[in-house]
Amino acid sequence: MRNLFCTLSLGALAILLFADTTGTNAQDAEDRAVVVKAEGEELPSAYGAPPDLSHGRISTLTKSYVLSPFSFELEAGYERDIFRHGLPAQLFRQEIEMGLPARFTIGVQNQIEHFAGDTRDRSFTLEARYALANWNKLPLNPAISGEYRFGLSDGLPDSGEFALLISHDFPHLIEWAANIFVDHEFGGRESTSAGFAQSIEVPVLVPEEKLEVGIEMQYRSGGETIGRESTTKGFAIGPTLAWRPTKNVRFDLSPLIGCSDHTPAVQVFAVFSVSLGGPGAGDVETPASTRGH
Repeated sequence: MRNLFCTLSLGALAILLFADTTGTNAQDAEDRAVVVKAEGEELPSAYGAPPDLSHGRISTLTKSYVLSPFSFELEAGYERDIFRHGLPAQLFRQEIEMGLPARFTIGVQNQIEHFAGDTRDRSFTLEARYALANWNKLPLNPAISGEYRFGLSDGLPDSGEFALLISHDFPHLIEWAANIFVDHEFGGRESTSAGFAQSIEVPVLVPEEKLEVGIEMQYRSGGETIGRESTTKGFAIGPTLAWRPTKNVRFDLSPLIGCSDHTPAVQVFAVFSVSLGGPGAGDVETPASTRGH
């Protein structure tokens, strides 16, 4: 049953990604442009990118592009891993990112782990990423990301991660991003692992675009060690939902189903984020509801 769910989810992802790109009625597009004109003037954009891809994260697991200069992104994240064998684990994450000129973004992150009734500081992370060009100047809008994690718990070594971030907005309001990463532990096992995360979303409330739904997946060849023995290695896939009650506040939720015996049976990811910095911090872009027509 689990394998069938994974196969159907992958099929749905392919249908969304390669959906027919034929145009819609021109008059309908013009009417939508009029409706969203006032709201579009308030949506900040980083170097011409769509607003949803200018806030550093398209979903709970996938980051995209960079922030506009001198804008900030504040995030509170939650992860619950339910294993087939052993106790569940919970992770709490706090993150602050700031956009810099010349397509740079820097940030810091703190992670807290709760397992078997014990709560402890897990890691502290320094991170930076750089977009190689302004939006739509290069295919798939590549950006590179680097992180260094300081292990704060006993037995948790320092580690580093290098990632390639690619993203694109397709016709019919479809937004897609993928992260391909390599992770290396310093000290201890000196192990290296790799993987990818991929998300695709489409708004279901147009023109406001306050609610988006889609599919998210992740694969890790090694995975993080949670608790004492359990890991998050393997492939997981499931639906994702993004709700934006205001233009500066966003909530993402992704319940993923593990597709192998090595992957947690269920992983639930939730991220609450607040964007600070108005249109003056970067360019201004028309909302996605008028793009792709």
